[in-house]
Amino acid sequence: MTSASAQYGSAFTEGVARTDGHTIRYFRAGDGDSLVVLHSAAGLRFSPLLDRLAEEFDVILFALPGWGAEPDDGRDQTVPELANTLYEATQDLGLKTFHLLGTTLGGDVALHIALDHPERVTSLVLEAPGTFHEGADPAPGNITPEEALRKVRIHPERRPVFEPPHPDAQVRMFELISRLQETDPDYQQNITERLPGCSVRTLVVFGDQDGFIPPQNGRTFARLMPDCSFVLLHDAAHDVQGDRGEDLGALVADFLTHGPEFRLPPDSALVAP
Repeated sequence: MTSASAQYGSAFTEGVARTDGHTIRYFRAGDGDSLVVLHSAAGLRFSPLLDRLAEEFDVILFALPGWGAEPDDGRDQTVPELANTLYEATQDLGLKTFHLLGTTLGGDVALHIALDHPERVTSLVLEAPGTFHEGADPAPGNITPEEALRKVRIHPERRPVFEPPHPDAQVRMFELISRLQETDPDYQQNITERLPGCSVRTLVVFGDQDGFIPPQNGRTFARLMPDCSFVLLHDAAHDVQGDRGEDLGALVADFLTHGPEFRLPPDSALVAP
């Protein structure tokens, strides 16, 4: 958690979930239907998005083992293994059903949970998921923190102000991502084959200026999944909740609250495919 995000998340309290071989931190706030949140590869942080959602939901933000400041014991070698670990954490907390929101890497993990346990997941939100990356830079780790900033945020001055990761932390993050990808070289093909059978109502959101994952990759989800809405959020890059956190929060809350009756709002900042 960075100092820049410390002003957010004041309502959240820390707890610990235990799964087979893992002790997983989580932060929880709010009342209502449970909403499990899985962060990006950069690690856990608080944001206006989470504060907004905690006004209506029981928000549970998990710290993914091995990512950000969390220790890496090397046990989870693939995305499905990481997903199973996080699913077991939800069961340790006694969650019978829950909404699920995942950001970038967390989106990939959330997607696997929804595919493997559709009876538990009421609805799924994927923020800039990295599942498909057609047109993406084949060597994203070979960039400076300054270049990463331009790809991640259009408005780095908006709170929480974006702090580029230390070069050593950036190298570690991309090494972990490479480990997950190299361990399962058929990952994208396997996901492509499974998505048409997904029964979970899904919202996929990309910033229209995403510099890491070309936003047109969101259309792949909409094409393959039976019940999927795809939204481009204007004036946002890869870190959608950093550039447009409050707007994203309102969109996600509307999607979760209205269920099958959700309709894309007639807002010029939102573009449907």
